[in-house]
Amino acid sequence: MFCSRIRDGDYVYRSCVFPLSFRNNKRFDSEKLFNLKDDAESGTVLGSLVWERFAPTPEYIHAYGCRLASKMNDKKRAGGELRTKDRRIYCGAYGLKARSVRALVGTGQLGEVASADVTHLVEDGEIAHAELRIVLVAGTANVESTKTAIVDRLLNASCGPLTHICDCDDDLDEHPSARLNIGRGGKYVDSRSYLSLLWCIVRFHLCSWLWRHGYLRQE
Repeated sequence: MFCSRIRDGDYVYRSCVFPLSFRNNKRFDSEKLFNLKDDAESGTVLGSLVWERFAPTPEYIHAYGCRLASKMNDKKRAGGELRTKDRRIYCGAYGLKARSVRALVGTGQLGEVASADVTHLVEDGEIAHAELRIVLVAGTANVESTKTAIVDRLLNASCGPLTHICDCDDDLDEHPSARLNIGRGGKYVDSRSYLSLLWCIVRFHLCSWLWRHGYLRQE
């Protein structure tokens, strides 16, 4: 399907939400950033990212993150579980190239990874959502250790952070975004030229229009 393939050179971003990516609700813990989930039966490890095709500038990346945290809070509120200390707060995002995910296959000391990819997969109405899907070799004995090794490789490729404070969180005396560390891959630098950036924005609006009108529906 058009727009489903994420090119190797495209950026994908991982949203950072407090307190999920923090240890003891205080210190940012990069190892918790990707929050990979595993399905023991299928041997698949899953994660969520944001594709730059549908989030071409930091403003769109942050809008996605603010909505993500808001939906988390709404869900807790509906279940009567939202307490002040459990409030979800979007802090920013870290970026990496799609090729860094695919490069997990064949990486030294990661023989347990049979395949690794990141693809466009709309979720909860968010057209910028991308799925990180890693299939482990059948019979992998220690899935948790493998996940730790995978996260380590992803962190090595990640740059940032692009910090942000959502309007709904400007009441905080100290925003947790101030505790984020510089990514192992360095600070995020947008190296796109003016014309390239302009094209990315035009393409985003075109793809979004096509999606809203049903031309890019996923099967």
